[in-house]
Amino acid sequence: KAGKKSVKVTWKKVKGIKGYQIQYSTNKKFKKGNKTITVKSAKSTSATIKKLKSKKKYYVRIRTYRTIGKKKYYSKWSAIKTSKTK
Repeated sequence: KAGKKSVKVTWKKVKGIKGYQIQYSTNKKFKKGNKTITVKSAKSTSATIKKLKSKKKYYVRIRTYRTIGKKKYYSKWSAIKTSKTK
């Protein structure tokens, strides 16, 4: 969902994980200018990306991760969703 200079990302809860990683970019193929947010709670189902530029198109994708020992294991990236800020 698009907000004023922000985008709210929602997803369904996944069992047996440690958290989520959200990546957003103005580049459709995520080749440059990527920013990543880590949501450390497995119980979360939404996050708001703030301090974005207004009236710009952002591409967002998400993946889960879990830790075994000290190593992090990531799932594949989700399908890319598009949102234009207000």
